[in-house]
Amino acid sequence: MLRALLVLTVTLATSGTQASEAIEVHCMGSGERVYLIGGGPAFTTWHLEPIQQQFENRYRLCRFDMRGVGDNADLPLAPDTHALEQWLADMAAVLPEEPTILWGHSWGALQILLYAERHPERVKGLILSNPVDPALKSLEHIEAKRHTHDLPEAQPTLEEIGTPAEARKSFRRKIASYFLDGQLGWDYSGQFTAADANNALNVQIWEEYRKAPLTGGDLKGQEEKISAVIHCRHDVLQPESRQAYAQLLRDTPETILENCAHFPWVEVPEAYYRALASGLEQAAR
Repeated sequence: MLRALLVLTVTLATSGTQASEAIEVHCMGSGERVYLIGGGPAFTTWHLEPIQQQFENRYRLCRFDMRGVGDNADLPLAPDTHALEQWLADMAAVLPEEPTILWGHSWGALQILLYAERHPERVKGLILSNPVDPALKSLEHIEAKRHTHDLPEAQPTLEEIGTPAEARKSFRRKIASYFLDGQLGWDYSGQFTAADANNALNVQIWEEYRKAPLTGGDLKGQEEKISAVIHCRHDVLQPESRQAYAQLLRDTPETILENCAHFPWVEVPEAYYRALASGLEQAAR
């Protein structure tokens, strides 16, 4: 099947942005609209295209890199406004006025919850995939919880130490540490480059979020719109993430996938797409 990926340019003319600015949005499929908000924060979204392809026959799935990242790396960040607030303003400019389904992965789950808090009338359903918990307890010991893999090809040679080759392998090892299967993670990491991430902006977004995090009350206010929370048993965010959402969202469907860590559409695609399909169907009702 020939798949059509439509690249849109959306003019940003909301408060906090310049009318001349435009953001690149990638859409695929037809039907009810679903917007995919990726994690990181400040990581590219092009690797979410397999999810778009999986559901394009029933939904119109769109994704876009945030301001300062990937396709939209050239969009400037106003020095007098928090970057996170600019991201949320950009979402408000890009997303439809009518209620829409939002999917968020990892950090992206928090971002769609923040957006829903500000624009509840524009959100029809929320799907939280491998979500970071609102209090960030799951991040407190994340370095110790990373999956370490003994892969000879991932280690720098003596000649590579202090060179870009060593930095490249370090970058790939970090991505692979989010995978239960080290070889799968290492192979998957090979498609990314440093240009796909903005580390300084990542740190900035986390710092800004910590100053005004979501509360349990915020989540309870959105619970009726949350159609699915999908976890992986071996995610580096566990067990804190699952414990937090189970306590905060007692009536929300929860799925715990086996044999995966943080990228279930790559690690266990069949099981993940089955869980996601159920969440999308519930949100579309």
